[in-house]
Amino acid sequence: MTDQETIDRARLLFVGDTQGDRLAREVIGIAERATQQRDELQELLTPLRDAVLFARAQRRPMGIGQDFPRAPSCVSIQLGAEYGRERDNVGFWIESDDIAHTDTESPSPCHRIGLALIRLAYAVRSKP
Repeated sequence: MTDQETIDRARLLFVGDTQGDRLAREVIGIAERATQQRDELQELLTPLRDAVLFARAQRRPMGIGQDFPRAPSCVSIQLGAEYGRERDNVGFWIESDDIAHTDTESPSPCHRIGLALIRLAYAVRSKP
């Protein structure tokens, strides 16, 4: 049974006008809002999860003579504060000279993850 099915069944169960039923309907409302927020968060995180899974699928064994398991960085992300009181001011800026808006299908896992992080930051700030 899914969360939504449980909430729907609970709503059908507490239809009376007693104090307990009213309280139960308030709790059901809280559960609905929490479920909706969880679903929105999962939707925001999906591109980042996909980019990380793509990077994990690209793992390769260390090469002969390679003495360190990490490659040099291939993406740099800059982050800074943005000042002002306008409603469209997000309070920060985040960008990268290495990443293009078309890098969602890039063969580079670094570019995919970087773009997903930038988009996630701006998507989260636009949520109430």
